[in-house]
Amino acid sequence: MKVQRIFALMVVLFTLSTAVVVGSSIWGEYKGYSIARLVVNGNTKEFADSDVPPLIIDGKTVLPLRAVTNSLQGLVTWDDASKTAYLYKPNVHMFFTTEVKKDSAIVPFGVVERGKSADFIVFAQVDNLKTSINSVRVSVISPSGKSVITPVEKSITESKESFWLKVPLYGVSFDEYGTYVVSFEMQSGSSDYAVVSEKQIQSE
Repeated sequence: MKVQRIFALMVVLFTLSTAVVVGSSIWGEYKGYSIARLVVNGNTKEFADSDVPPLIIDGKTVLPLRAVTNSLQGLVTWDDASKTAYLYKPNVHMFFTTEVKKDSAIVPFGVVERGKSADFIVFAQVDNLKTSINSVRVSVISPSGKSVITPVEKSITESKESFWLKVPLYGVSFDEYGTYVVSFEMQSGSSDYAVVSEKQIQSE
């Protein structure tokens, strides 16, 4: 059946009830099916020509699971032998500090003067991690979308459900006005890195 073929093509799908659509979608068609638009937290998700987009099949909206998981900052793995998708949503809370003093409060860091260069530490509190991971990666993205530093990777030798992690960053330049984004990624098995948390630093 055609529906079965398209399901196999998308590999892993998530379905939502929707109104029955008559005729072509305003967003175009893919292999005879109407394309749906996906908006996550106010941002429209873009799909490359090689990707399978959200589709409307038999009156239901069908979404590619990996694209949705990435947008919601989760992890997804695929077991081809059992044809099973595994979706995980760890809780990752980050905060930044420029200094840690023994037996004293941590000096928080979240606003920086434009043009300054700063050393700071990323503390990450992770819990509800229900799968093993190989490593984590921290990067800093400027308001114009450029990577400010070489991403810092840390291997995870013993994966736990809950843990704390400290990642020092050195010589981070804040040459632009606006919002810098610190991205925290995880890698599970042979999968690519996936963003599981983001936090902002304001350059003023």
